[in-house]
Amino acid sequence: MKRSLFAFLLVAALVAAAPAYAKNNRNPFGTTIVRFAGGTTRSQMEAVVVKAGGDVVNDLSPIGAIAATPLSSDFAVRIRANPRVTSVFPESMFDGPVTLDGKDGGGPVGSPLFGKSRSFPDPWHDASTFLGVTNPQGIVQWDDARMNVPAAWATTLGDKTVKVAVLDTGVQKSHRELNDNVADKAQTFVPCEALRRQYGEQALQFAGLTDCGTDDLEGHGTWVASRIAGELNGFASNGVAPGVQISSYKVLAAGLGALPDWIVAGLVAACSNGVDLVNMSITGYLDPSDPSDAQTYGLFADAVQYCRARGVTIFAAAGNEHVRVDRVTMSVGGRMLSGVGRVSNGADGIGTTPPGADSADFDLRGLLEAPAGVPGVVMVSATNNGNGAAPADDSFGVGMHVGARDQLAYYSSYGSRIDLAAPGGARRFNLPGWDGGDGNILYGGWGSLGALDANGLICRDPLQSSLFNFACFKAEGAGFGWLQGTSMSAPNALGVAALVISAKPVLRHDPDDLAARLEATARRTMPNHTGPSDPTDTAPTYDGRPCATGYCHLDTSSSIAFVDSYGAGLIDAGAALAP
Repeated sequence: MKRSLFAFLLVAALVAAAPAYAKNNRNPFGTTIVRFAGGTTRSQMEAVVVKAGGDVVNDLSPIGAIAATPLSSDFAVRIRANPRVTSVFPESMFDGPVTLDGKDGGGPVGSPLFGKSRSFPDPWHDASTFLGVTNPQGIVQWDDARMNVPAAWATTLGDKTVKVAVLDTGVQKSHRELNDNVADKAQTFVPCEALRRQYGEQALQFAGLTDCGTDDLEGHGTWVASRIAGELNGFASNGVAPGVQISSYKVLAAGLGALPDWIVAGLVAACSNGVDLVNMSITGYLDPSDPSDAQTYGLFADAVQYCRARGVTIFAAAGNEHVRVDRVTMSVGGRMLSGVGRVSNGADGIGTTPPGADSADFDLRGLLEAPAGVPGVVMVSATNNGNGAAPADDSFGVGMHVGARDQLAYYSSYGSRIDLAAPGGARRFNLPGWDGGDGNILYGGWGSLGALDANGLICRDPLQSSLFNFACFKAEGAGFGWLQGTSMSAPNALGVAALVISAKPVLRHDPDDLAARLEATARRTMPNHTGPSDPTDTAPTYDGRPCATGYCHLDTSSSIAFVDSYGAGLIDAGAALAP
């Protein structure tokens, strides 16, 4: 039986497409989910946990659950004996590291240099070049053009009453691109205080949990927030819906990741607080044959339905593993669910494998994706700007359809569970960094431009921040960078949704009709040429590294079908706002 895993990934900390899982790494905090019978109040739940010898870590009471840590050795026995308790199950711990598909090279960016631009939108938005590099769109914020956002701006820039929850690593409110568009009160669901109270500071440090405030120490959440609602203030660039408001719900700890209850608690709190839209640029996988994983998936499903019942539409990243995710009806933990995102059991269920690694370690076959694959969540795949021409001596660029626009990004997952596609950016040749050479860059409008915390992990790490990878840079003390991932496509799609509900308030609290509007007006004019990962090509990478077990390279001889690549199509703001 496949080992149970729940490997949430900070998808945008990916320059690459490959997941990394904790192997035999048990949850060091012993966090347990306790589910209760209907009608049990929050105070009753907490009293049951305390009486059984436990401590409350996170409140999930709106969906009938509590996350707890044991204070006594017989906690599990005592809690199960309570008649109000319906189930008790442990959470799987996982780590957050990912494998870069980049390499050392390029060094720091230094001072940014943008080509000529107009004054509206913000000055960088329509700049023609960055450090002398341009792209097929001719402007650096190309993603808005591919989504037809300027046509929507003639109607609205977003309504200030529209509230968007960003569940992520936190948001740097002090960033000049976000200051006026981010709510003052940020919340964190990383339960450092409760865990510190029980285990002590040294235990948290040992587990790698050092990110205990509400600030963004990574940069990922700040980037997501800026792409949705970066201010139209005459500085740098701006977001898709610069008129709407962001609320930060921190559920991921920099350099670590999360436990499921952190994410579910943040989601439930956001929807209890009356937000309109939720973005989760997070990806994880659960084994339905493992009882604890199955119940964890059920917890996500209950949280999503809780939100939908309150009129909240949830967008989530499809994942950067480049695997097929099927839409299925199946029993999960004894519950029959429709619209489940399950990774294919075929060869296309094995994720992109970094050079030198074993593809067996990236085997996701039969696992359930969360949160994007949970019924009721809008799963968004990622597209590129266009396919640039790889070097003439690069055999991996053969068959890449140079010049094709809006292609499924080489890292993006796909399949019948995809609802919509949106720009996520991709390296210039739409090939992994190890197969494209020095010109296979993100900066200049191949990746997607957004705000970063200049002192966050992404910008402090020499490899991630280097010119070949995220090209992190500063302007007047504020951080920015060129990212790629389905972490980028999800907020792009949500930004369009924010414009739609601003202009069409009848859709504001109707998740089904809002999704239907976005799908009905999505663009379907582009053929997809991107293929799956190749299981049979074991040739060394272009930069000379081994690929002994396959899955390092794209199969350029076949194309993934349109509907599996884009779902209903590429989101189109102008069409969605039209009468």
